[in-house]
Amino acid sequence: MNDRSLSLRRAALAAAMAAAFAVPARAQTPTTFKGIEVDRIVGVVGKHPILFSEVLEAINFARAGGLQLPPDSVGQIRIAREFLGRIVDKEVLVVVATEYKIEVTEAEVSKAVERDVDRARGQFQTEAEFRTALQQEGYGTPEEYRKKAVESAIRDEQQRRAVDSLKAKGRLAPANVTEQEVAAAFEKMQREMPARPATVSFRQVVVKLTPRAENVAQARALADSIRLELEAGANFDSAARRFSMDEGSAAKGGDLDWARRGVMVPEFERWMFALAPGRISPLVETEYGFHLIRVDRVRAAEVRARHILIKPAADSIDVAKARIRGDSVLALWNGGTPYDTLVKRYHDVEEERTIPDGVPRDSLPAEYRVALRDLPVNGLTGVFALPDRRTGLNKWAIVQVLGFKAEGVVTLEEFQENIRKQLREEKSIRRTLDNLRREIYVSLRL
Repeated sequence: MNDRSLSLRRAALAAAMAAAFAVPARAQTPTTFKGIEVDRIVGVVGKHPILFSEVLEAINFARAGGLQLPPDSVGQIRIAREFLGRIVDKEVLVVVATEYKIEVTEAEVSKAVERDVDRARGQFQTEAEFRTALQQEGYGTPEEYRKKAVESAIRDEQQRRAVDSLKAKGRLAPANVTEQEVAAAFEKMQREMPARPATVSFRQVVVKLTPRAENVAQARALADSIRLELEAGANFDSAARRFSMDEGSAAKGGDLDWARRGVMVPEFERWMFALAPGRISPLVETEYGFHLIRVDRVRAAEVRARHILIKPAADSIDVAKARIRGDSVLALWNGGTPYDTLVKRYHDVEEERTIPDGVPRDSLPAEYRVALRDLPVNGLTGVFALPDRRTGLNKWAIVQVLGFKAEGVVTLEEFQENIRKQLREEKSIRRTLDNLRREIYVSLRL
């Protein structure tokens, strides 16, 4: 089970969602909308009325993040209609989320909210200026602003999961993208993008640390003791927050969100799809460590589960042994052993295997920059250390360069497939929302 890989799989859909609900940049800044009653109903989704005050609130929230409005009333109404359309789209997805019983807690969005609040605060030189701006926009205090941000983030996450569920059930409308649309999107992107930096693409083997038998036994004993507490009635969510070593889910009480087959490692997946809701698994051992799994809910082809992960500890002796295995990997690779064979036997699953699209050379960690210096295409580095900030220990890496690209102007060929995929996602979501609008009663009155 790899939270980083799961995040990468969702990246394209998240980009499409962001584009579908993006806030446009505008010029000039008025302070009011004129001629419209604040409590007037300007839209209805199902049985839910949308007040103009909700539209203003959404606009003001965007203004706190940097949105500027045109000074003329025609431009202001146009913006208001755009935001009303977005609110309607979101309410439609809230209906879907309700239908699929999708729930999101504050704990699940708190980190993202704090980041967004800090970003908004960073636009002002002093805390006093930030508070004054919030008061002028009707938020009162940073605490009230944060509360609104939490409510918005929860609904946004509900909507994202609703789209995930629609996709999982095959309900996303198909969409085609023309070459002209791809070219137009690239032209717009090219105007906004700086010159392409010098990049390098590579693949690697990062040698995993293999804890000694006594450390594995200690981890197993801890996991066993936690399971006994859970069987005696201890709260699973609290135990996950206290003990779990999975950084991606521990803060969320071990929640792994909805998952389909083929996402988790086989040993974990077998138990996740076999458990009845509310039951706790026996110890499940994977390459990550020992897991305790509880299934919360089940629906067609998907399961929502929680887990507690206990990882065996490694120490300096294990690091030294890994360094020796790193030398063996380098010798085998130089001797012609296939890369996939080396990855399967030696690679740390928590690390990326390959960066085929390239990464800016200047943004590489210092260890990579030194190791890749003056290396030719297909060349192999020596074994070099990668500090692991979580453990304070070193991992060991061997990298093979796949290619270089010099600094220059980006080309359509480089981005064509990614642009086509993103446009297809955007159009698919838009068509799906339009279809849902026809299924659910929607009335616009602005």
